[in-house]
Amino acid sequence: MNKPEKTKRIPVSKSAPETHISFGKFKITARNAGIALILIFTFILYSGALRNDFLSGWDDGEYLSDPSVSGEGPINTAAIFSNFHLGMYQPLAVLSFAINYKTSGAESWAFILTNILLHLLNTLLVFKLMERWMKGWIPAAIVALLFAIHPMHVESVAWISTRSSALYSLFYLSGLLVWDKYLEQGLQPKHYLLALLFAILALFSKSMAATFPFILFVVDYMKQRKFSLRLITEKLPFFVLSVIFGIVAIKASASFGHITVLEQDYSLVQRFFLIIYGVAFYLYKLIIPTNLSAIYAFPELTNGKLPVYVYAAALPVAALAAGIWFSGRHRREFVSGALFFLFAIGMVLPLFWSRIFITADRYTYIPYIGLFMLMARPITDLWNSRTTLDRSTLRLFFIASALVLITLSTATFRRIGVWKDTPTLLTDVIDKKRSDADMAHGYFYLANYYDGANNNEEAMKYYDLSLSRNNKYLLALNNRGIIKGKTGNTRSAIADFEQAIQIKPDYAEAYYNRGVALYQTGDKTAACKDWKQAVSLGFKPAAQAISLYCHEAKPPDFGKIGE
Repeated sequence: MNKPEKTKRIPVSKSAPETHISFGKFKITARNAGIALILIFTFILYSGALRNDFLSGWDDGEYLSDPSVSGEGPINTAAIFSNFHLGMYQPLAVLSFAINYKTSGAESWAFILTNILLHLLNTLLVFKLMERWMKGWIPAAIVALLFAIHPMHVESVAWISTRSSALYSLFYLSGLLVWDKYLEQGLQPKHYLLALLFAILALFSKSMAATFPFILFVVDYMKQRKFSLRLITEKLPFFVLSVIFGIVAIKASASFGHITVLEQDYSLVQRFFLIIYGVAFYLYKLIIPTNLSAIYAFPELTNGKLPVYVYAAALPVAALAAGIWFSGRHRREFVSGALFFLFAIGMVLPLFWSRIFITADRYTYIPYIGLFMLMARPITDLWNSRTTLDRSTLRLFFIASALVLITLSTATFRRIGVWKDTPTLLTDVIDKKRSDADMAHGYFYLANYYDGANNNEEAMKYYDLSLSRNNKYLLALNNRGIIKGKTGNTRSAIADFEQAIQIKPDYAEAYYNRGVALYQTGDKTAACKDWKQAVSLGFKPAAQAISLYCHEAKPPDFGKIGE
């Protein structure tokens, strides 16, 4: 058995007597008053979200209609843990939805309240973790406040379907706290096993928790642990779990069509700069959280080239890296914060395969903690030197701090309102006019919303608008063709499916749908040929269509397409 590693016990804000605040006979430490005020203010700020609705067509409605969530009888835990949900494996998050539904029914405020309470718990955990890592409650309070009220975190709280972000963070942060105790208190097995348990719970909540073992190495660097074989072997169980859950996450996403090869033919060099752009995007939104959106589309190629701003994104990233490296006495802490951010965000940076969007606000929920550390240290140093500052400089410090607090809070309050319902959210995307690609997606999902509400006229209008921004939008062509088929415009529907096939010759669903339309025109031979092609491309419903309709006269129903 290995000899326990000797570690230095790191003090936690014990260098000075606690300052107390008195309210009559009641006394409270400044530390406790600070975190209490942060939690109360955050709850008040987010309370407006309790008036928001479920976002139909934007995952909320899909979760609510899932039998595992809203089915009658006892909660079917076995089904929740043995199935993928919307292309993700996050059974604990789905289980929490089921509990919400059993206790309050289809009341959106109850689901949102749960998200808010999780956010408050995470804020408290961030405070406790930073108090240990940054050796004081002042920097901890700054990080916790930024974590609590930053506008980029609204998506993770106000959107019910992002419950997984807050839930995995709860276990992730708890695991890091326990790991810190493991290092400080003589590497006791009970702390190690508890950290491993929290890591498992985090992985059962969201696949982004697979970054946990990488963060443990960041902690090693921060704590100046001497590199040894033990540092590697003690992380192996965490890595094994991360790999297993990572494979499951990939299978889940692939089964739902979430993970695909990037639609545009980016070269290896372009892919590298897309990753740099993703990092720069999050850095920029950290400092200037304006023009936020629920949709950030991939940059479009023009004559095979990325926009100049993608390449220019390397400049601020390089500048920040240089600034951290030459930051002086706080360099180790700054490097640790930067590595925390990079490792925690790494899983969702645009690699060879990707989801539809290049970035998302919710991805910053845990990673931004590392960047908040970089911001908190100089502010803390300035606060600690306040007795040496002249009155005008001190006044300027307080005014600037108040302005930042007001600006962030106002932006967060407004952003919460944007998540009121699906039309409001997607109209915000469209009105931002960030790019044609963003607007095409916004129109497309708004069309899907009206399609789900059986409003064919509005759905057609928004599919048309989507295609006016991107005439090669495959899903919009396919879905518009289905609407046309349902409303009897069969020939025009065939034209949409054919255009989709011309753009993507292996688009199996378009072959299936064109087959349905051809059958309805009486061309059974052509229809069966299309269905056979769809089967060869792996589209299973086409096999059923061949069995049912290539031997009978009854045509399939457009309403059943894709089921």
